[in-house]
Amino acid sequence: MSGPPGLGRTSVRAEAAGISPVSSANADARASLSETSPSRRLGRQSMRSATTNKNVEWISSPGAWAFYVGLLALGWLAISFFVDSGLAWTIVHLVHGIASFWLLHWNKGSPIESDQGRYDQHTFWEQMDSGVQNTSNRKFFMLVPVVLFLLATHLTDYRRQPLGLNLAVLLVLLIAKTPAMHKVRIFGINKY
Repeated sequence: MSGPPGLGRTSVRAEAAGISPVSSANADARASLSETSPSRRLGRQSMRSATTNKNVEWISSPGAWAFYVGLLALGWLAISFFVDSGLAWTIVHLVHGIASFWLLHWNKGSPIESDQGRYDQHTFWEQMDSGVQNTSNRKFFMLVPVVLFLLATHLTDYRRQPLGLNLAVLLVLLIAKTPAMHKVRIFGINKY
């Protein structure tokens, strides 16, 4: 029998098939490693669920972004029945800015009882993606106010008053979302 010692029958079968005995042995080893027992898989799932922040994990679920954009579109549609299109986008942008600042950057903690106070000092934004910066979720939530700003300013023909309001809301939201502001409390506001 040729080939490296210790390969036994694997090398004989591999040579008969015209395959290098070493690669066949490696393939057998990989196959045995890839087979995991159900108890090991269950252990990994329970460990993953114990470390997953249920307060923010919904953001990574399929359809969360579409639902978010759909809510904004429905808000615009409801408001546009009463005012012109540009002003409706301005109202949507302002309401979205106030609501998202309050929900993402002001409220702290998690309503999930099993978190046991682990996230009491963190805002929703700080909890998102375990605090990792520049993820696709964070980029999406930075893009939404920019798109709303562009829609609102363009459709109001860049009139002075809506432009100033829209720009102020955009700047506050974008500054709050920058990595430099992660876990920063300006002048100690909202520290406790």
